[in-house]
Amino acid sequence: MEELRLYCSTGRTLCPLYDPTGFVSGIQLAFPVDELVSPSFRPEQRFVKWNPPASDTEPAREYWSITQYFVSEESLKAGAGPQVENGATLQDGGVFVNDLDGQLMRIPSTEAELNTTLFKKQNCIPNMGTHYYYNMTKETSCDNLLPWFALTNKGYLVGVGFQMIGKLTKPPQGRDWFEVFNSSEIVEMTIPIAPECLYRLTETYPVLSLHIYYIDNPWTIKCRDGDSAKPAGVVNRLLLNGERYMSVLWDMTKNTFTG
Repeated sequence: MEELRLYCSTGRTLCPLYDPTGFVSGIQLAFPVDELVSPSFRPEQRFVKWNPPASDTEPAREYWSITQYFVSEESLKAGAGPQVENGATLQDGGVFVNDLDGQLMRIPSTEAELNTTLFKKQNCIPNMGTHYYYNMTKETSCDNLLPWFALTNKGYLVGVGFQMIGKLTKPPQGRDWFEVFNSSEIVEMTIPIAPECLYRLTETYPVLSLHIYYIDNPWTIKCRDGDSAKPAGVVNRLLLNGERYMSVLWDMTKNTFTG
């Protein structure tokens, strides 16, 4: 969207987009072309090649980029973009991402409307929300996995996350925003209705993930009866909480020694 302006921190991994009024209108993720590895798809199938020029702090480099927008092209062209006075991040009925054909589609801002789309309800994870994955069934081909997933709580869209099977060969420069885990059990607890190829892939390859929220304090999200399509058992829930607790401890340790 030409009307939006991109601002990047060190490493250019996560860059917010702003509209002409200065309101945040999207987020771009970018990975160096020579550092992104995925066994499940070719990057050109889901990403766009981005070639920013050199700056005072960054060299010229090729990236694979992927973007989510909080405003539609139609609203921007009509001068009806988000209003600062409104205060809400999502003011245009949802979040806009590229579908499997590279065309922009809207992820609705209400769970009721989300259930009328190809996004399929999966499980709720405390402190995260109920996960919805695009056209995710037991028959889905692993060649057709959308990198974006929806997160809901109490009937509303509260986040849209990024997830792919793969890894970066080097840690991102600057802040590392991503969660990386090797566990088909965690994937199955979160996405219980999925093809076997997904579970097989995640037994061998890591998952690169990022949860992006549009609310304050997402860590207070609780799961209620009916929030999950196929709730995990007690033992598996304890395992998941243990994995997440160790991840938090590791992040705290890294911050202590790296600042």
